[in-house]
Amino acid sequence: MKHQLFSLFNFIVFICANAALLSNNAAFALNEHSNRRTPVVVAVEKTSAAVANISTERFIKQRYGDPFFGFRSELFEQFFNDYFNKNQRKVVEKPLGSGVIIDEDGYIVTNEHVVSRASKLNVRLADGKNYEATMISSDPVTDLAVLKIESESPLPYVKMGTSKDLMIGETVIALGNPFGLENSVTIGVLSAKNRTFTFSGEYGNLEYNGLIQTDALINPGNSGGPLINIDGELIGINTAIVNHAQGIGFAIPVDKVRETLVKLFNFREINKIWFGAQVEEQGYVSNGILVTSVEKESPAHKAKIKTGDCIIKIDSKRIFDVLDFEKYILKKDAGDKLIITINRNGQEMELSVSLEKAPMPSAEKLALEKLGLYVQDLTPQLAQQLNLWWVKGGVLISEVQKKSPAENVGIKAGHVLVYVGQYRVNNIEEFGALLNLMKKGELWDVGIVWSDIYGEHQGYTRLKVR
Repeated sequence: MKHQLFSLFNFIVFICANAALLSNNAAFALNEHSNRRTPVVVAVEKTSAAVANISTERFIKQRYGDPFFGFRSELFEQFFNDYFNKNQRKVVEKPLGSGVIIDEDGYIVTNEHVVSRASKLNVRLADGKNYEATMISSDPVTDLAVLKIESESPLPYVKMGTSKDLMIGETVIALGNPFGLENSVTIGVLSAKNRTFTFSGEYGNLEYNGLIQTDALINPGNSGGPLINIDGELIGINTAIVNHAQGIGFAIPVDKVRETLVKLFNFREINKIWFGAQVEEQGYVSNGILVTSVEKESPAHKAKIKTGDCIIKIDSKRIFDVLDFEKYILKKDAGDKLIITINRNGQEMELSVSLEKAPMPSAEKLALEKLGLYVQDLTPQLAQQLNLWWVKGGVLISEVQKKSPAENVGIKAGHVLVYVGQYRVNNIEEFGALLNLMKKGELWDVGIVWSDIYGEHQGYTRLKVR
């Protein structure tokens, strides 16, 4: 009898427990359709998993007897690490910033100032997983950078919207980790468009134009994170450029971000891969990208791709815009074969393209024609002779043409080019690839180092291409 009573008691407990569980599930199901699940909640749910919390490890050295410490640009710190390596105190700081994953392969967009001079990049996602990221490329002028994390499975990402149809007063949402408070969300409205600010920095006067203004709070740590609309689409990259502003935030509009990313994903510059066709976007995204020119004897030319063709697919990857095109080929190497699906006069056809190593132009000829420089590789022997033994690679200026762009800004024989634009230049070959991109009238920032009786120096200047 007692055994039967005990069994009955356990049965009642089991029924009650499961009834409570069912009741909780019913309540949860009810909340799924409640008024509390606003469009803002839905938008955050769609995008929060793709927000990256970035921690950067920087090695900062306090040198005693180094008169340039504290005044030298971050880009040049690496060249002085070995020279002034005595009586120093090493400090490691871990500033925090944000980023956003833009595709399932793990490419992350953030602000350049968040990751500049980082010796190690760590990324943590909302699910708690940690990754070590690598820098793909960056542009300090537009303050944008691209990182890459590796995952065995496709990663969540935020779909890119457009900034062409932004409406004053529409709801916007800023995500990130302000002041180190991870996975934070602030909401507001779009207050204004096309804001312009000019700042005096190491690259001269930098003008940020076309910025989105919002009253969604954007504080240090939010920088680099996504600004999304109510549909969960990326409409801007947050940037904390006005730290003293109260209740005002700014973001780089997504159309400008997309334009910069095309350059930052340039496979010809980064991996020296040659496809050989210039492309541009059409008015209708679904129609793919238009071939505007084809280089003679290039892989594209050999595959019989023609001007006017529309590239709609590479292998099995649908190509919607130039960014898709650049990202896909960036993962390839010289010798790889691609199946290009094109639309030519309304008919689809497949063409096979074998990628090649990009031909390098004559850097010596281009340097003289465009900048007025006579150049050669900086060998270890030349570096020793110039008392620049601590410089690991660069382009030595052996002579400067009179009345040239280089002479006009004070560049002299014995100076060594180590940066052109946002790129570190190690040799003539790399310099030649960048010279080939320079167009008449453009302004390019260059970084130089040199040594004289007063010691070691570094400097920036801006050259106008002739």
